[in-house]
Amino acid sequence: MTYARLKQFPIVAIVGRANVGKSTLWNRLTETTRAIVSPIAHTTRDRNYGLCLWRGAGCEVVDTGGMDAEQGSQIGRGILRQAEIAIKEADLVLFLIDGEGGVMPQDRDLARHAKQLNKRILLIANKIDNPRASGLASTADVFDLGLGEGLPISAGTGRGVGDLLDVVIDELEKAGKPPQPIETHEGLRLVIMGRPNVGKSSLMNAILGEERVIVSPVAHTTREPQDTTFKYREEHVTLVDTAGMRKRSRITKGVEAAGIERNRQVLTSADVAFLVFDATEDPRTQDKRLAGLLEDAGRGLILVANKWDLVPDKNVMTAKKFEASIRETFPFLSWAPVVFISAKERQRTDKLLDMAFRIREERRRRISHNALQRFLKTIVARKKPVQSAGPSSPYVHEATQIGIEPPSFLITVRGDKVSVHISWLRYFENRLREKFGFEGTPVYVKARNVKYIPKPEPTKVPGEPKKVAKKPWTRKRRPIGRRGGRY
Repeated sequence: MTYARLKQFPIVAIVGRANVGKSTLWNRLTETTRAIVSPIAHTTRDRNYGLCLWRGAGCEVVDTGGMDAEQGSQIGRGILRQAEIAIKEADLVLFLIDGEGGVMPQDRDLARHAKQLNKRILLIANKIDNPRASGLASTADVFDLGLGEGLPISAGTGRGVGDLLDVVIDELEKAGKPPQPIETHEGLRLVIMGRPNVGKSSLMNAILGEERVIVSPVAHTTREPQDTTFKYREEHVTLVDTAGMRKRSRITKGVEAAGIERNRQVLTSADVAFLVFDATEDPRTQDKRLAGLLEDAGRGLILVANKWDLVPDKNVMTAKKFEASIRETFPFLSWAPVVFISAKERQRTDKLLDMAFRIREERRRRISHNALQRFLKTIVARKKPVQSAGPSSPYVHEATQIGIEPPSFLITVRGDKVSVHISWLRYFENRLREKFGFEGTPVYVKARNVKYIPKPEPTKVPGEPKKVAKKPWTRKRRPIGRRGGRY
């Protein structure tokens, strides 16, 4: 697998201890609401990337988790490791402190650690909403951090953020990493979805070939969608990892509910979705609910059976039996391909990207009107349309493709009181897939009625002679006599 992370934009990392406003500032700079803002410490865990546009040019801004996370847990160590990666790769680091609450002992330790990883650091005193409190950014405690004078801002209200961006651009230009013009690319957008602990984050790391997100056996380690844009075979790809989705009755309010809502928003902008489930277990009811959600969204879909390396006693028939079980659980997704992978061992993960590109092309496929008309005649001759109610068979006038992504077709039926049964529309869709493909994408087929207007009777023009219909010509026979002779 060959891919390259997009690096044309300079990187600005936002770091600091928990609850100093890093995610609020990230949302402000990227002009989005993607990062979850919560008073709960360490809500943000993974690196979150976004573009910031200022003065006609852009830079990449990275949100990180609080560096004061408890290092006794796997998640805490992962949060610190993600922040350290962001500091090392950044061209400029924004070290945030709580200007209203003052400098804490953790700030001194974290500032010392950050300076060991990167020398280009700007000190930002956040939460200074009142202009009269600007002096809090230049107290003795602030200078003791060894990062110079703090720049007072309020990420919540936007006060001082413009001045901050001016300073950021100047510092990037001094470092030889000036912001670059933002060019729009029509790339492939992929989203990874599934219930908790099926290996979504592991799959993202396997595709990227790096530790992009934290992997932990603890459920809901990933709390918000994580975007990563890279190049794969000269094509732009945006890969989005999402939070695990469980039953609605079990979703807790606050951070988890906000993450699930962001999952739904991400899905609406995706081209293809990976529905990941655990191959060591039978498909669950929640897997079926998620499959229904993805079908309703109209996205391209690949069913990904992860942890295939953990399935014991595999043979030639194991995959076929498991796929049959999946088809039985998801009968409405017969058009979605199934891929067996191991994200941990990186087995067949590169196959997913190639398949996703093929599905995107299938979603954009157009069928010519003449080809559809010939196909419709063949289908009607093979199986006449069935009416929803009544013995008569509806007259199907024509079939037309009315859209792509996903492909949509319209069946025109003559008569305003005639309706085609849904079973025939499904039959038409299945034969359509056999003929033209459409692998991995839903296909929508609906019927429309047009009123039947009979041809009017010809009217007599005044003064025109009446036309007399001619009788058909028949050959006259001679009468036959009594003895069989002719007269």
